[in-house]
Amino acid sequence: MNIYKAFLFTVLLVAIEVTISLSIGFIIDSSEFELDTLSHYFGILRVVPYLISFSIILFLIFKMKLNWNLGIEKIKDLKGNIVFYLFILCVGLFLYDRPIFDFSKILDTINNVPIEPYEQKERNTISLFYRSISVLIIAPIFEELFFRKYMFVALQKKYSYKTSILISSICFSLLHLPNYRNLIPTFLFGVFCCIIYSKTRNIIYPILLHFLLNLSWIISITYGEKYYQWIYGLEFNFIYWSLVILGILIVIFGLRKITAANNV
Repeated sequence: MNIYKAFLFTVLLVAIEVTISLSIGFIIDSSEFELDTLSHYFGILRVVPYLISFSIILFLIFKMKLNWNLGIEKIKDLKGNIVFYLFILCVGLFLYDRPIFDFSKILDTINNVPIEPYEQKERNTISLFYRSISVLIIAPIFEELFFRKYMFVALQKKYSYKTSILISSICFSLLHLPNYRNLIPTFLFGVFCCIIYSKTRNIIYPILLHFLLNLSWIISITYGEKYYQWIYGLEFNFIYWSLVILGILIVIFGLRKITAANNV
């Protein structure tokens, strides 16, 4: 795979998903739905096109074949110490990128603009259910298979290790548009997952890390009101930046331990 094809497959993935979503939206008149039915409708639009687009790329284009026995063997081969460090790494990932998401609030603080208190948005249970399926099951499995197991590995057949990490991670981050604030965090996360996969040769580790990070995000947006009130209450002082630095150190520590543990 060359760089052109890597970006082409990423664009194709998004194009298929958008096309399916628009097609469903065109066929079905959502204005006729009641509130609960409408929640199911938008939930399905979040899950089904996403699942179909990845399935087309992986199964029809990349000719991936499901091997349950191999998957079970990969799970059995998991090392407890590496899994433990994945949890540690997840904590660091949760802390280190806060300034990126808080950038506008940081600018307001510098310009002496009062920060509005954080209020937890009311979450629709049905919407949360479909969102959880998307980010806890489909995204960890299919995104890791697509961007790490296939794209990253295929790029290494033609380019250097670092270039392959760079291109696959950029493609991975572009998938998360139009949420531009998530571009840098997802790019860095892609880099970390490539490193972990290249060192362990077990795709279950990146899938597990992806699941853990998305789970922490789901929990934070659902039950994290007090946490965010405390974070923003710090007003980006020394404690806030100390937590960010701590997150960076934890990420470095976790990555080193994971790569070292696999060499034992």
